[in-house]
Amino acid sequence: MANVGGGLGAEIKDHFFYAAEHLFKEEKQAEAAPLYRYIIDRETERSDQTFIFCQFRLFQCLVGVSSENNREALERFEPFYYRLPEDIQLDALLLTANVSYSLGDWKRVERYGDELYALAQNVYDKLKKEKFVKKLHTERHLVVYLGHGLRIKGFVLTMQGRYEEAKKYVAAYSDLGWFEFLDETGKKEVEKFRVWSQGNMYALELKTGNGKVVREYVDFLQNHPAEFLGGAKTIIEAANRFDFEVDDFLETLVKKLPPVNSDVSYLDGTQLFQFWYEKALHSFKKNRIIVGIDELLYALYLAQVMKYYLGFEKCTTLFREHGDYATEQQKLGYKHIVEGVFDL
Repeated sequence: MANVGGGLGAEIKDHFFYAAEHLFKEEKQAEAAPLYRYIIDRETERSDQTFIFCQFRLFQCLVGVSSENNREALERFEPFYYRLPEDIQLDALLLTANVSYSLGDWKRVERYGDELYALAQNVYDKLKKEKFVKKLHTERHLVVYLGHGLRIKGFVLTMQGRYEEAKKYVAAYSDLGWFEFLDETGKKEVEKFRVWSQGNMYALELKTGNGKVVREYVDFLQNHPAEFLGGAKTIIEAANRFDFEVDDFLETLVKKLPPVNSDVSYLDGTQLFQFWYEKALHSFKKNRIIVGIDELLYALYLAQVMKYYLGFEKCTTLFREHGDYATEQQKLGYKHIVEGVFDL
């Protein structure tokens, strides 16, 4: 990345770039961001590779828990990702797909997922033709990008209600052992995709109304804590849609969820919001109004913290429908959250 030119002197640019990279690799994104921004704002040669790479680094630094900030960061970065080298572009596509998911922008998720899979397959095919394995400058093993391309496609088809088609993609990443160049790291990644596939197959069964797998799915989630939050959300959504009887499992699910005021990523925060919103709906259906209002306040709190405005509006609308039954403490809690004075 030291090939420099344009309006900012090469020596000065290198100084700021290497300083920013040092901070970034020490996970000090907040300190690195102004340095990347300094290079971007002063570079006049828009085709300069350091300029393009700094756009990616700034995007990585800016992505956080605020949906508004994430949207701005994504839109700022989008014109540049395809100008990155292919291997770095893999990381960029995976991150843009994840950010798009957090924003609920399913068209972007599908687009970036398709591009990710196509590029990963292309890079893989090129490597197979080489006599030696080329050193890729990627953050993850190559199999990760191919697997996530399939996983994203399965997710998008699931969102579109095309469950049988989705199962084909979920099955495709259940066994990536055929992938060449698998070292120990790669084999561990393949195992992760196998676990994700198993969990997502359970989820697809639930989404098609097969309530018989609930107990198996809960057992699976207890053995795979990393899948717990998404699985709990799927179970409560299916229970609401198909009237599954899940009360026996809800206590287990709730006990293992992260607290609403814990430090979670935007993706996890979004799933946690969806769980508590659906859980409130479930309690209202069961005529457990006071409990449901408490759960709704958890969801409202999360929406406020994340600046998730659509979720915030859904919660306030639902609260108004049941607000007459709220206790004085619940009404005060609602007022504090709406006003931004967090007191749960």
